[in-house]
Amino acid sequence: MEADQIKGACLCGIGEYIVITCSGACDLGLIADTVARKLRDNKVRKMNCLAAVGADVKPTIEAFKAANLLLLDGCPVDCGKKILEKAGISSFKYVRLTDLGYEKGKTPVTEEVINAVYEKVETIY
Repeated sequence: MEADQIKGACLCGIGEYIVITCSGACDLGLIADTVARKLRDNKVRKMNCLAAVGADVKPTIEAFKAANLLLLDGCPVDCGKKILEKAGISSFKYVRLTDLGYEKGKTPVTEEVINAVYEKVETIY
């Protein structure tokens, strides 16, 4: 592909199964982001960019509406969920880490925690 053809194009993954995450500044945001990347690396889902929805990137929004979308939010602020709903995306699977028993600001970012969350979301289809 010529460089001018991809200029300005997002290099995020688009496909039938997509994971996006609120990668917030707290411990749960980091865990959610790491789990999403692990889903991507293990080829369970393609990872894409929640910020593109917030930036009103229409092709991304339309792709998300057609995809099997999994959103990982860390805490009850629900930033990711609010961004999707504001963009008119209503069909998605949703996991909030605090609903799994993790506490914002008090959860260590360890392989054990990351693997435990991964195991809970890996089979969501």
